[in-house]
Amino acid sequence: MEATIVAVLGLGVVPPGTPVMRADDPGVLGDGLFETMLVRNGRPRLLDEHLARLAASAPELGLAVPTGLADLVLTACAEWPADLEGALRLVCTPMTAFCSIAPVPPRVSSLRVRTLPAHSGLPVKSLSYGPSLAARRWAAASGVDDALWVSPEGYALEGPTASLVWLAGDTLCAVPPSAGVLPGITAAWLLGQAPTLGWQAAHRMIRPADLHAVGGVWLASSVRGIAEVRVLDGAELPPSPHTERLCDLFSR
Repeated sequence: MEATIVAVLGLGVVPPGTPVMRADDPGVLGDGLFETMLVRNGRPRLLDEHLARLAASAPELGLAVPTGLADLVLTACAEWPADLEGALRLVCTPMTAFCSIAPVPPRVSSLRVRTLPAHSGLPVKSLSYGPSLAARRWAAASGVDDALWVSPEGYALEGPTASLVWLAGDTLCAVPPSAGVLPGITAAWLLGQAPTLGWQAAHRMIRPADLHAVGGVWLASSVRGIAEVRVLDGAELPPSPHTERLCDLFSR
């Protein structure tokens, strides 16, 4: 299925080719926020968490979040085939809000990753997405699947579109938001589910070299799911026996 569902706040579902932004909307220049979430069984996954993150990010850009976003998302989802997973993107600008749903791109189970000095900017999902897109293009040009940003102090941070998660002993770890990373919705959900797998959960910092000695390294995102990092800066990481359990957990 190649069709896309589009819904606009105040208008409902509209034909995919309908213009949804005015030429004088500041969102054209990147002044706005977005959230991407998975649609499964006709429902948006972790909708409340995504809307909460958007609302928390809005003051950083001086934006007012309109009411009715949950209804907007649910209206779009009602038109999406319940037996097909979808990638939903919710966009808010100073003048409008709209969402679109498209088929989920093919997922990969393992990744080759290279580290890259971190970009500068606010830890929000703004429409100014240039650094993330540039990092992914750089990764592709470098012959790998994704990038991992590293802080000036030498700590691993996050991928351009995914959170870093790793297993240290019996503790599932993610980078704390205080390090300047975007608070990952899927990473937070995984940490919350850690006890069901017999693990503890914690926010920690780690250097890329130390990732070679842990029990598993993954990049987690709302739509791409859980992908194991198997090659980091050209060196192979041992396969984790826990990847299947994490992927099964995400697929429920």
